[in-house]
Amino acid sequence: MANDDFFTKMMFGANAPGRHEEEPEPEPEAETETAEGAEVSQEADYMHVLNQVGEIMDSIDELKPVFKEIGSMVSALKNKISI
Repeated sequence: MANDDFFTKMMFGANAPGRHEEEPEPEPEAETETAEGAEVSQEADYMHVLNQVGEIMDSIDELKPVFKEIGSMVSALKNKISI
């Protein structure tokens, strides 16, 4: 543990990649149950991601006037510098 670098400890703590102990493999019956649960959670995550993308697009639409204003300011500064 003393040989681990500071960044790895800070980012991953005691469970750094490659340091975790091997876990016993789950029984085959448990795998099918978790696979069904994983499908449901993936579907929920997909909807969550789509909602977040929609929120990001709404935010971008609200920021378009700001970008236009900044663009005109940058153009004005560019013209003053080139003159």
